[in-house]
Parts: sequence; structure tokens; C-alpha cells
Amino acid sequence: MEMPEHFTAWSIRMSKALDDSGTGQYTVMERRRTFMCMERIATIQSQVLGENFECFHFGSQSEGTTTPGLQSDIDFLISRNDRNIMTVWEDWEAGMMNLLMLHDDMNPPQQYLLQLLRQFTPEPQTRLLYDWLVRKNTVQLLLSSERFKQGIEYEYKKENEEVTKSGPSVSWIPNWDVVFAMPVRKPLPEIKHWIDRCRGRGRHWPPGQLLDAAQVAPCFLVPAGHPDSDYTREEWRLSPNLIERMLMFSFNMTHLKCYIVLKLIKKSVFAKIVEDSRTSFHCKTIMFYIIERTHPSLWFEHNLMVLFRFCLHVLKKWLRMGRLPHYIIEGVNLFDGKLSKVKQRRLLVYIDSMIRNNLQDVFYIGLGNIGCRLQACDIVRIGQDVELGRACLRNSISLLLKNQFLDTFLPAIGTITDEMKSSNKNFEKNCTI
Repeated sequence: MEMPEHFTAWSIRMSKALDDSGTGQYTVMERRRTFMCMERIATIQSQVLGENFECFHFGSQSEGTTTPGLQSDIDFLISRNDRNIMTVWEDWEAGMMNLLMLHDDMNPPQQYLLQLLRQFTPEPQTRLLYDWLVRKNTVQLLLSSERFKQGIEYEYKKENEEVTKSGPSVSWIPNWDVVFAMPVRKPLPEIKHWIDRCRGRGRHWPPGQLLDAAQVAPCFLVPAGHPDSDYTREEWRLSPNLIERMLMFSFNMTHLKCYIVLKLIKKSVFAKIVEDSRTSFHCKTIMFYIIERTHPSLWFEHNLMVLFRFCLHVLKKWLRMGRLPHYIIEGVNLFDGKLSKVKQRRLLVYIDSMIRNNLQDVFYIGLGNIGCRLQACDIVRIGQDVELGRACLRNSISLLLKNQFLDTFLPAIGTITDEMKSSNKNFEKNCTI
């Protein structure tokens, strides 16, 4: 990759501007620690209450790939472990709610239908026992993703004034995306194919240890159908969230900063052209492909802007093709239902102009005052003042994270304590009897 002379100095300025806006290594790691603790507490609370749930925080907040200017939502996934998701008939278990994953030529890649089987015999259920079931034919009853979400919405509207639905999320908490999902713990051909592809190419990334962990990591079925499918209200989307989190946690600081620049450009500049049609997941997918295809020796602070330009070249290629392939699951076009052909062409023209102008548009990033910070780097500043401002912002973010943690921790401790007291009373009562 040929690099203009000024890109080295510009890269260092961008890296420092990102540090000044709250994306230094200390803050990234504190975000990760905070949200990992929050998900463990939520899981413990659900288990104490007798709910067979496992809780996860995914997305920018838990990855540490956000800034105060991005105003990222908190992504929360609740995994329902009380269902047995089957990939073949031999996976059936007595006494469980058994759901068989179905996929044929009518279903787009990544999309599945879930057929309900009987609880005590490995046979199809034929009776409409629940509101969230729909009949596909005389022998198949399907768990409808749309009715599943409607049931969650109905339950939480009893206690909350407002419940919002967005994609697979049904949330009763402001600025949170809450997704109820079901784990798939059986080997999946999609994941095996991706692992074999990565190992076969002999590249530096993803590392072999990560691929070993990906072989045993569960995937999730989330209630979301494909917009162009005949079964969009019934389909469930396969999401390898844990594998994607492992990939993100393997990023070094230059990887993370390049990803954050992509997101800042998306929200501050691209959004004016194509509204909010491009998502953070588009940016994340681009990063996965770029890191896989570049040598580790390039990923240092002084190369940040040329790496960002390389990301734009790859995005431009995919916009020309009208296709952004999912990094893990083959056959999925991430532009489907998100970025129309008209918007793809519009964005392609803009990115081409941006590259020819040597990325001058980054000076127009308003979020986090990145553009102003970049221009201010031309002015001689006293190092002590810069460090003081950076420390103040870092401490402010740290305080906010502690408050978020306490908002989860204190109610959970109260619930756990009340449940333990109640359990002890019942135990003493039974002993007396």
C-alpha cells in the first residue's frame, strides 16, 4: 500500500485525537471488565430466581469500541437454556422442549425454521399448544419468531409503560437492546466451513487458539427473519455472537482505533448521504476481512490512516459488487434489507471522491470533536494540559461505568438476598413440619 508522505504524521494525530476522546487502552479494558462483570451478575441473579437463563453483553459497550460521542446503546442477550435446539433427530432429549432446526432452498442462508417436537416421544408435535406456534403443514408446527417477540412484549407491557421493538430486540429499558435467544450447542456446518477456510489459508489471523475456542462456542438463534423471505415472520437468524466477540477481543489498539474511525465516519459523514443504513456490524465485518488479509507488521499507530483508506477501498469494491459478505456465515449479503441499490450507488460515489481527496473529510467528523481535535494538533499545545484533559475524560468515563455497574449490581444483590431469605424460611418451615 503506497502511503502519502503526510499520512504518517496524520495517523499519529488521529490516534492521539482518539485517545483524547476516550478510546485509550485503559478505558477500553475498563469497559470490557465492567460489562463482563455485569453479565455474570445478571446470570447469577436469573439462576437464583430459578430461571435457566445465561446473560451476555455484546456490541460496542462491552468491546470497548465506543466513545461518548457515538452514544452507543447497550446490547444485552438473554440465552434461554430451557430449550433443546436440535440439528438432527438424534439430538432429541426426553422431558425438554425440543426444537428441530429446519433449512431448505426456501430459506436464505443464516435463516432457520424451528419445528416443535413432542416432549416425551421423538415425534412431531401436531397440537397447537401455545400462542407462538404456527402450522406450516399438517405435520409441522413452527415456533414463530414474530409471535415469540409479541409474547415478550405482552409480558413486559404489564409492568412497563413503554416497550420498544427493533429487529430481534424487545426492550423495556431505555438505550438498551434486549434480545431473547436460544443457544445452539451442536456442531454447525456454517461454523466448521469458516474454521476450515481460516486454517486452510495459513494466515496470521484469526489465531489457531481462537479457532479452537470457536469450535466449541455456542451460537444463538435470535428472533429475526430475512426481509425477502416467504417465512420472514417465522424464521430465526443464526448469530455467532460469541465468536465475533472473541475476534474483537483479539484486536490490538490500532485495530480498535481503525474500527472506531470507521464508525465515526459512518455516523458523522456517511449518515448524511444514506441516513443510518450502514450499521456498526458492516464496519466490524470490513475490519475482520482487512485484518485477515494484511500482515501484522502494518498494524501500528503511524499507519492508521493508510489502513483506514484500505478499508474504504475494500468497501468501495463491495459496493460495486452490491454485496457485503458475512465474515463467518457463507452466502449472506449484509446489504440485504439495510442498504438499497440506490443508496449503494450514492455511497460509492462519495467514497470514491473521499479517497481521491486524500481523506480530507475526516476533518468533518463532529462526534467527539474529532475533527476539531485533529485541526487543533496543528497548534502548539502544552503537553501537561493535554494529559490533564485526557485524565479528566478518562475519570469521567470510569465514573459512568461504575454507576452502570452499580445500577445492575445493587438490584441484583437485593433480589438474591430476598430470595435466599425466602428459601431459608421455606426450609425452616419444612423442617418444622
